[in-house]
Amino acid sequence: MNKATEKATAYSPMKVILWAGLVLLIVLNFSGVLALLNKIFNIFYPLLLGAALAYIFNILAASYEKIYFPASNSTFIQKTRRGIIVILTLLTVILVLALLLWVIIPQFVESIRLLIAGFPAMYDSLMAWLERNSHLLPGLQQQITALDMNGEELIKKGFSLIGNWAFGTFSLIGSFFGKIATFLLAAVFGIYLLFGKEQLQEQWQKLTQAYLQPGRRDKLSAGLKIADEAFSSYIIGQIKEAVILGVLCTIGMLILGLPYAFTIGSVVGLTALIPLVGAYIGAGLGFLLIVMVNPIQAWVFIIFIIILQQIESNLIYPRVVGNTIGLPGIWVFAAIIIGGGLLGVIGILLGVPVAATIYKLLARDIYRKTKPEDLSVEES
Repeated sequence: MNKATEKATAYSPMKVILWAGLVLLIVLNFSGVLALLNKIFNIFYPLLLGAALAYIFNILAASYEKIYFPASNSTFIQKTRRGIIVILTLLTVILVLALLLWVIIPQFVESIRLLIAGFPAMYDSLMAWLERNSHLLPGLQQQITALDMNGEELIKKGFSLIGNWAFGTFSLIGSFFGKIATFLLAAVFGIYLLFGKEQLQEQWQKLTQAYLQPGRRDKLSAGLKIADEAFSSYIIGQIKEAVILGVLCTIGMLILGLPYAFTIGSVVGLTALIPLVGAYIGAGLGFLLIVMVNPIQAWVFIIFIIILQQIESNLIYPRVVGNTIGLPGIWVFAAIIIGGGLLGVIGILLGVPVAATIYKLLARDIYRKTKPEDLSVEES
């Protein structure tokens, strides 16, 4: 046994004791540790958000890098490449935001306005039907009588609760402007990261070379590459799928002569950014809008959405996103539920690519560990 092995063996019990003590300390002070982690997260949140925005911006910038004279040796182009690509990226982002603010979001707001306007009549009709058929469900008549509120009163009470919550101790308006300020700071930080992309890459390589062994450095590089492929493929694929689904929904509704085609198509496209369940949320809002005009057309719309979803799942999604995510459907659903439970909407959006990354890393590690055994079995 050489000196290095003896030294490692001597230190291993000490490491076990230190790790056990650390775990015990965390368990005994779990609430305090969570509070500390939450405080640290809030401090670094603008920087983390800026890094996330820089990553999204970089996906678009990488496309422009392939177009903006990639093989040119001109000194002028080499010096101005980064600045021009960043400017083109920001202009594209601004155009997309303008489209959301001037076209899609107004359509979404219009759908909410229509729902609020038509809700009282629909609610009163539903309550009248329940009252006529209350004999079918014992106790239903008592519940209806106890409610004693029509549709307009219910909406007023809802707005009253929202108003009390919004203008109470924690003002919704103040919170909104605070979020806007945080987002702007994060966006500026993300732009700085995008401008210094090459320099950051060089610094990262020097850092890993200085502090990591070659084997661990290669593993880290391979893991980051898998994560990058999963996230970039997922982001690009979801955006393309949402646009295609929204356009097809609008065209199909116009052909079928269904009302609110542009409004519902925009809502379905916007909610389709949420994986797996987003389009159904948009379809539910569309159904509520149409049923207030014509119940028969509302059921026609549901049948149309079911057919469209089948086309999207079997033809559009495999071609647009392909198998680059590489995550089975059951794990997609699990990732959405767990991500939503942990981080809300952000968790729903990020759960799938995070799960896909973990799934691919585990699959690669399992294959690496079982492959020699498989080969030995075949040779024997």
